[in-house]
Amino acid sequence: MNRLVRFYAPAITFCLFASLAAAGVSEEARTSIDHVIGHKGTYIPEEDVYKIMLPREAATIVQDYQRLSPNLGLNSWAAFISGVHHEAVLTGQFLLLDDEVNPALDAVLAAGLDVTRLAASCSFDGPHLYTLDVTGLSSFPTLAPAFRRVLDAIQRVRRTAAMSRKRAARPTIPLDSAINPGPLDAVLSMNGTVTAGVYKAAIGTRRLLNGEFVGREMGMSTWVSVAATNDHALAQGEFVESPNGLRKLLTALRAQGMNIASIRNHTLGEHPQSVFVRFWGEGTALQLAKAVRYALDVQVGAASPGPGEKI
Repeated sequence: MNRLVRFYAPAITFCLFASLAAAGVSEEARTSIDHVIGHKGTYIPEEDVYKIMLPREAATIVQDYQRLSPNLGLNSWAAFISGVHHEAVLTGQFLLLDDEVNPALDAVLAAGLDVTRLAASCSFDGPHLYTLDVTGLSSFPTLAPAFRRVLDAIQRVRRTAAMSRKRAARPTIPLDSAINPGPLDAVLSMNGTVTAGVYKAAIGTRRLLNGEFVGREMGMSTWVSVAATNDHALAQGEFVESPNGLRKLLTALRAQGMNIASIRNHTLGEHPQSVFVRFWGEGTALQLAKAVRYALDVQVGAASPGPGEKI
């Protein structure tokens, strides 16, 4: 008898889970999602998923005479499903031009969605493209407007760009550097090094990687480099963070005007899971150091991030 119980238990558990998750996305919810997002989706009955594909014409242009197919992954999308522990689950991806990345990221955070990845996404000639992956757990009437809020932010960027014809913000490449390390060390509470006038400081963290301890010199580090001059400097760096602290860290960096360049993993099998956030910013060297210090304080709970909060 015990042998039969052990044999059938996994099947019983699977059937129970399937019955709980089989509610699907109602026709009323689908109609509401279409209305909010402004596009008609497709229901996939075998997975009970409602999915909306949003091709981006601006992303398909290589030259005036050449366009790529959206089937090459050149689109944004949102997928909705009924959850077991939540009314609704959202997963989605925004395909972004480079000047849309940080405004879209701000909108995602303000809308209450979670960011899971940001990465360059296209190797073709043409515009610089990025993919921003998001998830959400709530209700259909909450998640659909949250996704739409990000689409609206992207549209505002495109309208502004069309009127001003300004190129996307990118870091200025310094030809020569002469950074004074003393004030930066004092702000960061670190002992940085200067090589060819460029300042760099790092602080490590410990992780288990496949059961073995690794630390700063194995890549588990938060670091910042500052180049150019004390009065007009460029900072670039990377924070290592856990998934639970990612939203708080991103909010802190954006509150200080830092541009987010990527959100990704470096390793597999580490514990706790590590997410690496690459950033850059321009300003005086001291301002940049204070911005990084603020984000570090937020990480450890010594400061609380607020939208638009500056130091």
